[in-house]
Amino acid sequence: MTTLYQFSFSHFCEKARWALDYKGAKYTTKNLLPGLHVRIRKKLAVAKTCVPVLVEDDGSVIQESAAIIDHLDAKHASDPLTPGDPNLAKQARDWEAYLDEEVGVTLRALFYYHALPIRRTALTFLLHEGPWYGEPLFALMFPKVRDAMIEMMDINENTAKDSERRLSDAVTRLDSELKDRKFLVGDSFTRADLTACALLEHLCKPIDKFAEVFPGPFRALQQQYRDQPFFRWVNITYREQRRNSIQAKHRPALNADA
Repeated sequence: MTTLYQFSFSHFCEKARWALDYKGAKYTTKNLLPGLHVRIRKKLAVAKTCVPVLVEDDGSVIQESAAIIDHLDAKHASDPLTPGDPNLAKQARDWEAYLDEEVGVTLRALFYYHALPIRRTALTFLLHEGPWYGEPLFALMFPKVRDAMIEMMDINENTAKDSERRLSDAVTRLDSELKDRKFLVGDSFTRADLTACALLEHLCKPIDKFAEVFPGPFRALQQQYRDQPFFRWVNITYREQRRNSIQAKHRPALNADA
């Protein structure tokens, strides 16, 4: 069966899961441990260590959420996430690239800036739904993993401040674009909307099993944004579109187009 290699808590992995569910694809997930996941790169011979990584039944390997959406649109042509009109398709891809960088990357860096110094908090997210041996293993290796994450994501006080500014600019832009619109591009749900909502899930969804263990500054950020239009739009879109995607997952599998 198709397998998605992922970190369960990752918003980029939620983006890939949503796309798979939207297409009604049959797949299983393999939850990885940060640090140890580099072995997957060697096993699958992918270019980077980042996840998500999708491995199809035929052995084909697709890495990163945007490429996974491209692959799924090509394999399952019905209900495309990329508009057929070239101009709209470009707009959707431009939005996706912008949101990946200005929301996905910045929000991740900002979150871990506040979470990584608190061992118990950090492990709650890093080990979420991971293999059984994660907890005893990370009792020993957490400091090395934390230091590697800080270096890889260039996390420090200055970059955290910059991430918060960039995030503010991005959600202000979303507020402006969504003022009189239901969708970011055209008149239907696209990869642009999916990307925005998946990446903003942990910031915007008010009912979350992680809510009580989020770092205090991150909860304050949630309160800061909760009355803005984008915040409500994310929750409405999740309620309407993500539910439909979960239902699609349980419909008969789609056939690949010839």
